[in-house]
Amino acid sequence: MTLSAILSQSRFRLIPMIAVLIIIWLVLQLLTGGLFLSPRNLTNLSGQVAITAVLAAGAVMLMVPGYIDLSLGATVAASAVVAAFASTVYGLDFWPTVFVTLTFGLLLGLWHGFWVAWMHVPSFIVTLASLLAIRGLSLVITNAETISPSMDILVISDASLPPVASALVLFAMWLGFSLLQLREWRAQVSAGIPASFGILVLLPVIAVGIVVLGAIITTSTYRGLPLPVAIVLAVVAITGGILRYTPFGRRLYAIGGNRQAAMLAGIDIRKHITIVFAGMGLLYGLAGLMLVARLSSAPPTAGQGLELNVIAAAVIGGTSLMGGRGTVAGAAIGALLMESLANGMSLMNLPSSYQSIAVGLVLLFAVYIDVRGRGSRGDD
Repeated sequence: MTLSAILSQSRFRLIPMIAVLIIIWLVLQLLTGGLFLSPRNLTNLSGQVAITAVLAAGAVMLMVPGYIDLSLGATVAASAVVAAFASTVYGLDFWPTVFVTLTFGLLLGLWHGFWVAWMHVPSFIVTLASLLAIRGLSLVITNAETISPSMDILVISDASLPPVASALVLFAMWLGFSLLQLREWRAQVSAGIPASFGILVLLPVIAVGIVVLGAIITTSTYRGLPLPVAIVLAVVAITGGILRYTPFGRRLYAIGGNRQAAMLAGIDIRKHITIVFAGMGLLYGLAGLMLVARLSSAPPTAGQGLELNVIAAAVIGGTSLMGGRGTVAGAAIGALLMESLANGMSLMNLPSSYQSIAVGLVLLFAVYIDVRGRGSRGDD
């Protein structure tokens, strides 16, 4: 298997993305006078990335079978309001608040899944309706006022793992990745498929190892691994593992690749889509908890435009708007790339309008690459 053939596979398109990300980081480091890669700024950047990356992981699970969610900003803001109400107005402790918020998000996801999978209403319309209705509901419940959560909720944003625990978590992630790459190489060799150990195993393991080593050094010299980053790593590992290594994930790719063929193959599309929307609902709740902790408040108007940032992160990371293609890791890197541009421009005191221009151009280029990769035109 040649290098070009390897890179044409969706999971190996991350290599050029990582290279672009590193170049952007180095340029921003120079333009900001060394501020961008400082441990303090990287910690701040991780908080900015966390919510987008968590939701982007769920967005990939929806977009792979050919669906979309436009309600993210409203549903996450509503989840943040629920968390603030539960902890302040009703006086619930930390874990009951977490349970109530996740349950609220799950119910929203099941509501979407019911209309999309069982009532056959397009996901675009269902989630657009939720964007409008749930945003209005948040304003009604709060009387358009901002609600503050109890102090114990803030630990989600402020806490960090100790340096030793941070190193162990990052090392475990690298070890798991290495074992999965080795397993995949052995599977291809056993199936008689030509596979290079250096390209499939050695190169990605070394590249990821360098990144992990840099992360360990950074976290050990500042505050440790921020809890939001640990949450993102867990979400990416779980959702990515489901998509790549389980029959459920393979069926989602089959649905997105050819819905009619998947149906003829006996795949229960309604059940799969309901489960995916339910999982997205849990991520509404999780992101809402992270949002209320980060802002130390729950503005009912928070998260405006969040859905566009999340979809852009997924598309920049290689997820196709037409379904059948995408990786969770790519979406996470797409979120990191977008937030890096925004963070670096903020450090350079550039207006937010320039950030929008940069992200828009990157998104357009990413979609162009996807269309070219499919050998089709966008107006077909």
